[in-house]
Amino acid sequence: MLKKYLDGAIGDLKQLYKLSEDDILDIKQANHGAVFERVTTKEKLIETFEAKKRAIDEQITRKASQKNGIALDSILNDDEKRLLEELKKRLFELKKVNRRYARLVVSVGTFYSALLEKIVPTEMEGYDTVIRQSASFLEIKG
Repeated sequence: MLKKYLDGAIGDLKQLYKLSEDDILDIKQANHGAVFERVTTKEKLIETFEAKKRAIDEQITRKASQKNGIALDSILNDDEKRLLEELKKRLFELKKVNRRYARLVVSVGTFYSALLEKIVPTEMEGYDTVIRQSASFLEIKG
């Protein structure tokens, strides 16, 4: 049973990694619609991964309680140990790709904020953003 949950969790991580790579490519091409379309899919994958992760924790806890006082390394078979290592590796890879993705998102967000500020200049008044001067090229002249 533990092997089944480990395989499933690894599969979810592989899919999340692929979706994040796709997001990076789409952000670079300014194809933001495609990025937004994948959000729901990624959220569902994260939920299923978390459920499998809880099941993995429960299975390991159950095995450990049955073998009172024995080291975890001795409780798991070679296949389970290998899958746990792969799970750890996949989590690390997903963390790296998501860090790259986050950098791009921040860069694009900063670019659009700066562009908007040049188009519609604003000032902060306490916690409120107030438009102090009109953007002349947005005015309708007739």
